[in-house]
Amino acid sequence: MGDEERYSVTKIEKIPETWENMSGFVNAVKDFSKNESFLLENELNERTITHKLAEYLQREYPEYNVDCEYNRMPDRVMDREYVVKRLNLEVENTSSDDPNGNTVFPDIIVHKRGTNKHNFLVIEVKKASNPATQNKNDDFKDFKKLKAFTKELNYKYGIYLEFGKNEVTDVQFFEGGERI
Repeated sequence: MGDEERYSVTKIEKIPETWENMSGFVNAVKDFSKNESFLLENELNERTITHKLAEYLQREYPEYNVDCEYNRMPDRVMDREYVVKRLNLEVENTSSDDPNGNTVFPDIIVHKRGTNKHNFLVIEVKKASNPATQNKNDDFKDFKKLKAFTKELNYKYGIYLEFGKNEVTDVQFFEGGERI
């Protein structure tokens, strides 16, 4: 992708025109923002926000499983055994049982469980009030994760989604291991 990427203006933000089935994402975020404003206005935990947003995404993508912090995947060699989802990524503050620092728990994924062949969408969510959002450069942890998910685990699309108290404040798109 590059400068030639074209965007469609939607009710929440501009979305790359080449992305398929993004009306479901737009509808889910729009409905979530309208119906769950209490969660945003009262600064509830990001896990609460992602769980509720995942419910709206599941309505829009009934042919997929929508999961929060899902950490299993088929073994890359033996597709029938399930292992902890890992990326070749150095991430600070990972779980204490991960000496390599590469166990990952994506906020929301839209996929088909039990296979890596139908990884559709991975979403990282932040509240605008989170101090980590103040310096979003290429070293930003969520951006690194989304690049890795769309490259190493073949998620078709990755989205960074940031909520303020009353609206979506930032949306970034990832595809093929790159931010577009």
